[in-house]
Amino acid sequence: MHPAFAALAPAFAILLLQAPLPAAAGPLPAAAFRLSCIPGEGPNLDAEFDTVQTLLEFARAHDGEAVYLDAAIEADAGAGFCSRDLATPMENRVKPGEGPSRISFNGCQSESDRRCIEKDMVQIDADGPPLVYRHSIVLPDETSLPKSLPYRMGRYGDWLNYQGPFIARFHEGTGYAYASFHVPDAALSHIWQRAAANPKRPIGDE
Repeated sequence: MHPAFAALAPAFAILLLQAPLPAAAGPLPAAAFRLSCIPGEGPNLDAEFDTVQTLLEFARAHDGEAVYLDAAIEADAGAGFCSRDLATPMENRVKPGEGPSRISFNGCQSESDRRCIEKDMVQIDADGPPLVYRHSIVLPDETSLPKSLPYRMGRYGDWLNYQGPFIARFHEGTGYAYASFHVPDAALSHIWQRAAANPKRPIGDE
């Protein structure tokens, strides 16, 4: 080694020891989403509509980013049955009279003249207000989440229940707005590391 470099080596070593370590990445931005399969009325329906709007605004703020979503939709009968799931045939189904803010699941799968926003995902539609305006949340079906990834899933009595990281997307146009949440690639290790730092809800709690 050149004598000049040899003289500088201890100084470089001291600077390296004193240099601050890179800050550990914090947890992902987080949101909780709660709905029921039981058609709501009055204040309950207003609160559910606010829940949809809140998640839409969260997705707008984090469009294209990794987020941590804690989602649970309570079933209204045994074996995870859901009255709001229009894609599930139900004999003598009584359509809920929820007024202008009617909330339904997977109506796009039951109507031949409609297309789903994303294929093979759960589409939650809240119609109005304002009238003729549709707010939608599009979530992965619980059965489609890869078992090889560390999602916290399920409990008996829920139609949908999981927690974990997703890529949020927000779209808005004339008469509609929707947010969709997609499983990040397993190779994006920094996302999964940050998700591990997010507080976890015990899977049986709401």
